[in-house]
Amino acid sequence: MTTDYILTVFITIFTVVDPLGLIPVFIPIAEGFKKEDRKKLIFASFLIATLIASIFLLLGKKLFGYLGIEFNSIYIVGGILLFLIGLDMIYARPRRNKSSPEEKEDARTEEDYKEVAVFPIAIPMLAGPGTIATLIMFSSKHEGILNMVVVFSAMITSFLIAVIAMLFSDRILRILGKTGINVLDRVIGLILCSLAVQFIINAIVDIVRKI
Repeated sequence: MTTDYILTVFITIFTVVDPLGLIPVFIPIAEGFKKEDRKKLIFASFLIATLIASIFLLLGKKLFGYLGIEFNSIYIVGGILLFLIGLDMIYARPRRNKSSPEEKEDARTEEDYKEVAVFPIAIPMLAGPGTIATLIMFSSKHEGILNMVVVFSAMITSFLIAVIAMLFSDRILRILGKTGINVLDRVIGLILCSLAVQFIINAIVDIVRKI
Protein backbone atom coordinates (compact mmCIF):
# COMPACT_ATOMS: atom_id res chain seq x y z
CA MET A 1 0.00 0.00 0.00
CA THR A 2 1.64 3.23 -1.19
CA THR A 3 1.59 6.78 0.13
CA ASP A 4 -0.13 7.83 -3.10
CA TYR A 5 -2.99 5.43 -2.40
CA ILE A 6 -3.38 6.70 1.19
CA LEU A 7 -3.47 10.31 -0.06
CA THR A 8 -5.99 9.38 -2.76
CA VAL A 9 -8.27 7.77 -0.15
CA PHE A 10 -8.14 10.80 2.13
CA ILE A 11 -8.52 13.41 -0.62
CA THR A 12 -11.47 11.56 -2.17
CA ILE A 13 -13.37 11.05 1.08
CA PHE A 14 -12.61 14.59 2.26
CA THR A 15 -13.77 15.99 -1.09
CA VAL A 16 -17.03 14.03 -1.01
CA VAL A 17 -17.80 15.07 2.59
CA ASP A 18 -16.91 18.65 1.59
CA PRO A 19 -16.76 20.34 5.03
CA LEU A 20 -16.75 23.89 3.63
CA GLY A 21 -19.69 23.10 1.38
CA LEU A 22 -21.67 22.06 4.47
CA ILE A 23 -21.50 25.55 5.98
CA PRO A 24 -24.09 27.43 3.83
CA VAL A 25 -26.50 24.49 4.31
CA PHE A 26 -25.80 24.00 8.03
CA ILE A 27 -26.23 27.61 9.18
CA PRO A 28 -29.93 27.97 8.24
CA ILE A 29 -30.66 24.52 9.73
CA ALA A 30 -28.95 25.40 13.03
CA GLU A 31 -30.47 28.87 13.37
CA GLY A 32 -32.80 29.11 16.33
CA PHE A 33 -31.03 26.44 18.35
CA LYS A 34 -29.32 27.51 21.54
CA LYS A 35 -25.54 27.35 21.56
CA GLU A 36 -25.49 24.21 23.72
CA ASP A 37 -28.14 22.49 21.60
CA ARG A 38 -26.19 23.36 18.44
CA LYS A 39 -23.12 21.60 19.85
CA LYS A 40 -25.25 18.59 20.80
CA LEU A 41 -26.66 18.60 17.26
CA ILE A 42 -23.20 18.59 15.69
CA PHE A 43 -21.70 15.87 17.88
CA ALA A 44 -24.81 13.67 17.68
CA SER A 45 -24.73 13.91 13.88
CA PHE A 46 -21.02 13.00 13.92
CA LEU A 47 -21.68 9.86 16.00
CA ILE A 48 -24.66 8.79 13.88
CA ALA A 49 -22.81 9.39 10.59
CA THR A 50 -19.79 7.47 11.89
CA LEU A 51 -21.96 4.52 12.91
CA ILE A 52 -23.80 4.37 9.58
CA ALA A 53 -20.66 4.84 7.47
CA SER A 54 -18.78 2.21 9.51
CA ILE A 55 -21.52 -0.35 8.88
CA PHE A 56 -21.24 0.15 5.13
CA LEU A 57 -17.44 0.16 5.35
CA LEU A 58 -17.41 -3.22 7.13
CA LEU A 59 -20.31 -4.93 5.38
CA GLY A 60 -20.50 -3.24 1.97
CA LYS A 61 -17.89 -5.43 0.32
CA LYS A 62 -19.50 -8.64 1.67
CA LEU A 63 -22.91 -7.49 0.41
CA PHE A 64 -21.60 -6.83 -3.09
CA GLY A 65 -19.68 -10.11 -3.00
CA TYR A 66 -22.85 -11.95 -2.03
CA LEU A 67 -24.62 -10.33 -4.98
CA GLY A 68 -21.79 -11.37 -7.30
CA ILE A 69 -20.74 -7.80 -8.11
CA GLU A 70 -17.04 -7.50 -8.96
CA PHE A 71 -14.63 -4.85 -7.69
CA ASN A 72 -14.26 -3.10 -11.06
CA SER A 73 -18.02 -2.70 -11.33
CA ILE A 74 -18.04 -0.97 -7.94
CA TYR A 75 -15.23 1.33 -9.08
CA ILE A 76 -17.01 2.28 -12.30
CA VAL A 77 -20.36 2.95 -10.60
CA GLY A 78 -18.62 4.78 -7.75
CA GLY A 79 -16.66 6.86 -10.25
CA ILE A 80 -19.84 7.83 -12.12
CA LEU A 81 -21.58 8.85 -8.88
CA LEU A 82 -18.56 10.88 -7.71
CA PHE A 83 -18.34 12.54 -11.13
CA LEU A 84 -21.98 13.63 -10.89
CA ILE A 85 -21.40 15.02 -7.39
CA GLY A 86 -18.33 16.86 -8.65
CA LEU A 87 -20.35 18.38 -11.50
CA ASP A 88 -22.97 19.59 -9.01
CA MET A 89 -20.17 21.27 -7.03
CA ILE A 90 -18.70 22.92 -10.14
CA TYR A 91 -22.05 24.27 -11.32
CA ALA A 92 -23.33 25.06 -7.78
CA ARG A 93 -26.39 22.87 -8.23
CA PRO A 94 -28.27 21.34 -5.26
CA ARG A 95 -26.25 18.21 -4.52
CA ARG A 96 -27.37 14.61 -4.48
CA ASN A 97 -25.60 14.07 -1.16
CA LYS A 98 -26.80 17.27 0.51
CA SER A 99 -30.15 18.49 1.73
CA SER A 100 -31.74 21.91 1.51
CA PRO A 101 -32.28 23.99 4.67
CA GLU A 102 -36.00 24.22 3.97
CA GLU A 103 -36.44 20.51 4.69
CA LYS A 104 -36.02 21.14 8.40
CA GLU A 105 -36.79 24.81 8.80
CA ASP A 106 -39.31 24.28 11.60
CA ALA A 107 -37.18 22.03 13.80
CA ARG A 108 -36.00 24.43 16.49
CA THR A 109 -37.09 23.05 19.86
CA GLU A 110 -34.66 21.63 22.43
CA GLU A 111 -35.48 18.02 21.56
CA ASP A 112 -35.64 18.55 17.82
CA TYR A 113 -31.85 18.56 17.55
CA LYS A 114 -31.96 14.75 17.84
CA GLU A 115 -34.17 14.47 14.80
CA VAL A 116 -32.18 17.03 12.82
CA ALA A 117 -28.93 15.29 13.78
CA VAL A 118 -30.15 12.18 11.94
CA PHE A 119 -31.68 13.99 8.97
CA PRO A 120 -30.44 16.01 7.20
CA ILE A 121 -27.03 16.39 8.89
CA ALA A 122 -25.85 12.79 9.48
CA ILE A 123 -27.78 11.64 6.40
CA PRO A 124 -27.21 12.84 3.71
CA MET A 125 -24.85 15.73 4.57
CA LEU A 126 -22.11 13.58 6.15
CA ALA A 127 -22.86 9.93 5.37
CA GLY A 128 -24.62 10.46 2.05
CA PRO A 129 -24.69 8.24 -1.04
CA GLY A 130 -21.37 9.64 -2.27
CA THR A 131 -19.60 8.95 1.02
CA ILE A 132 -21.04 5.43 1.29
CA ALA A 133 -20.16 4.60 -2.34
CA THR A 134 -16.61 5.87 -1.78
CA LEU A 135 -16.14 3.81 1.38
CA ILE A 136 -17.35 0.63 -0.32
CA MET A 137 -15.18 1.37 -3.34
CA PHE A 138 -11.98 1.74 -1.31
CA SER A 139 -12.77 -1.08 1.13
CA SER A 140 -13.01 -3.36 -1.92
CA LYS A 141 -9.68 -2.21 -3.35
CA HIS A 142 -7.39 -4.17 -1.01
CA GLU A 143 -7.76 -7.09 1.38
CA GLY A 144 -6.68 -6.85 5.00
CA ILE A 145 -6.98 -4.81 8.15
CA LEU A 146 -4.48 -2.14 7.06
CA ASN A 147 -6.66 -0.99 4.17
CA MET A 148 -9.70 -0.80 6.47
CA VAL A 149 -7.70 1.25 8.97
CA VAL A 150 -6.60 3.66 6.23
CA VAL A 151 -10.14 4.13 4.88
CA PHE A 152 -11.68 4.40 8.37
CA SER A 153 -9.03 6.94 9.45
CA ALA A 154 -9.67 9.06 6.35
CA MET A 155 -13.42 8.92 7.02
CA ILE A 156 -13.09 9.91 10.69
CA THR A 157 -10.65 12.71 9.87
CA SER A 158 -13.00 14.10 7.22
CA PHE A 159 -15.96 13.92 9.59
CA LEU A 160 -13.97 15.66 12.36
CA ILE A 161 -12.98 18.46 9.97
CA ALA A 162 -16.67 18.78 9.09
CA VAL A 163 -17.48 19.00 12.83
CA ILE A 164 -14.95 21.81 13.24
CA ALA A 165 -16.37 23.58 10.17
CA MET A 166 -19.89 23.40 11.62
CA LEU A 167 -18.77 24.52 15.10
CA PHE A 168 -17.12 27.61 13.62
CA SER A 169 -19.46 27.98 10.64
CA ASP A 170 -20.50 31.57 11.38
CA ARG A 171 -16.88 32.68 11.74
CA ILE A 172 -15.75 30.84 8.60
CA LEU A 173 -18.61 32.29 6.58
CA ARG A 174 -17.71 35.81 7.73
CA ILE A 175 -14.07 35.30 6.74
CA LEU A 176 -14.55 33.58 3.39
CA GLY A 177 -18.00 34.81 2.47
CA LYS A 178 -20.39 32.84 0.27
CA THR A 179 -18.37 33.76 -2.80
CA GLY A 180 -15.16 32.39 -1.30
CA ILE A 181 -16.86 29.15 -0.27
CA ASN A 182 -18.41 28.79 -3.73
CA VAL A 183 -15.00 29.27 -5.39
CA LEU A 184 -13.40 26.62 -3.15
CA ASP A 185 -16.35 24.30 -3.76
CA ARG A 186 -15.82 24.55 -7.52
CA VAL A 187 -12.10 23.79 -7.18
CA ILE A 188 -12.90 20.78 -4.98
CA GLY A 189 -15.54 19.69 -7.50
CA LEU A 190 -12.95 19.79 -10.30
CA ILE A 191 -10.60 17.62 -8.23
CA LEU A 192 -13.41 15.16 -7.51
CA CYS A 193 -14.36 14.91 -11.20
CA SER A 194 -10.71 14.23 -12.10
CA LEU A 195 -10.42 11.51 -9.47
CA ALA A 196 -13.71 9.97 -10.60
CA VAL A 197 -12.58 9.79 -14.23
CA GLN A 198 -9.29 8.20 -13.14
CA PHE A 199 -11.18 5.57 -11.10
CA ILE A 200 -13.26 4.66 -14.16
CA ILE A 201 -10.19 4.53 -16.44
CA ASN A 202 -8.31 2.30 -13.98
CA ALA A 203 -11.25 -0.10 -13.76
CA ILE A 204 -11.65 -0.28 -17.55
CA VAL A 205 -7.91 -0.86 -18.04
CA ASP A 206 -8.01 -3.67 -15.47
CA ILE A 207 -11.01 -5.28 -17.21
CA VAL A 208 -9.25 -5.12 -20.61
CA ARG A 209 -6.10 -6.71 -19.15
CA LYS A 210 -8.12 -9.64 -17.85
CA ILE A 211 -9.76 -10.32 -21.22
